[in-house]
Amino acid sequence: MRRPQRSKKGFTLIELTIAMLITLTIMAAAVQLFKQSLETSELTMRRSEVQTEVRAALNQLERDLSQSGTGVPIGGIAIPSQATGGANPNFACDTSGCYVGVSIPFTQGILYKVTPGNGIGANITEPSDAIKITYVDPDLNWSAFSTTAITANGDSVTMPAGTAPAVTDPTNGILPGDVILLQNGVGAAVGVATSAGGSTINFGADPLNLNQTAAPTGNIKGIATPASNPVTYPATKVSRLIMVTYFIQRINTPDGPDSRLMRQVGAHPPVPVAEHIEDLQITYDIVDDTNGALVANLPNAASGNPPVPKPNQIRKININITGRSLRTGLNNGIQRVNLSTSVGPRNLSFRDRYN
Repeated sequence: MRRPQRSKKGFTLIELTIAMLITLTIMAAAVQLFKQSLETSELTMRRSEVQTEVRAALNQLERDLSQSGTGVPIGGIAIPSQATGGANPNFACDTSGCYVGVSIPFTQGILYKVTPGNGIGANITEPSDAIKITYVDPDLNWSAFSTTAITANGDSVTMPAGTAPAVTDPTNGILPGDVILLQNGVGAAVGVATSAGGSTINFGADPLNLNQTAAPTGNIKGIATPASNPVTYPATKVSRLIMVTYFIQRINTPDGPDSRLMRQVGAHPPVPVAEHIEDLQITYDIVDDTNGALVANLPNAASGNPPVPKPNQIRKININITGRSLRTGLNNGIQRVNLSTSVGPRNLSFRDRYN
């Protein structure tokens, strides 16, 4: 009987090499696919984070703009200016300092419903814009009360007994830094509260330089009864004005230089609205009061020849915000997200002709 012959054949070196190459190719493709998956996931996450911040910035701006002009007199409110013998108020300051340029001032002598700040913000990728928005605070309703107890130079006002909420109410009372709007038959004026006690609101020297008691016009004493001696005031309504200023601020973080969008109310310290915001660009659509034509995308709401700023003619605000990732990704790339919107506040164009 013959014993069965066992095959002595195995893998040749060529076969083994080919098998190894195929295996390595498959492994390399798998590693590359895994790496791309990680990069895509990381890219999506960073882009989503930036988009969330930019969206938050736009939403907050839209909320304030939708209320802009509510309760503010048509034509704006007179404030001191260099042109009328006073000094130009500051754009965005508190007791710690100023935040746009070197104390960029107002120059027109009017506090408008919307005041452009073209190119006065931080320069990250380009000079960024700022904007000031004003409307009456609906949470402080003193419409049922009026006062004549205003000092001759306009440095304080005392509300009548029974005013509710009280001046020092812990929830809705007046705080230093609040902007106060006073209106009577003579006109309207604003002042920045520097202290409050009992029923009295005081208007001392303030960071925004609005309380200029020595200015010839544009201050609280400008709404006194004309030619009265001693100085008296007609019945005056008092309310709180929400005066919001948005601007870009540079900051230093443990991860390096960064920037964010800030929101300042009155002369209070500004608070961050959104992180990692590197640019804010705003243009305005206005109605040219010389010919009635709509002029779009003006960076400072100026028209005419020569161009003259006309904030009172603003009808639409066009906003462009750019955010960026603070940290680089796996390929050292920085993610940027740019979002735009337009807001046409009702109170910028509405006129109650039957009031």
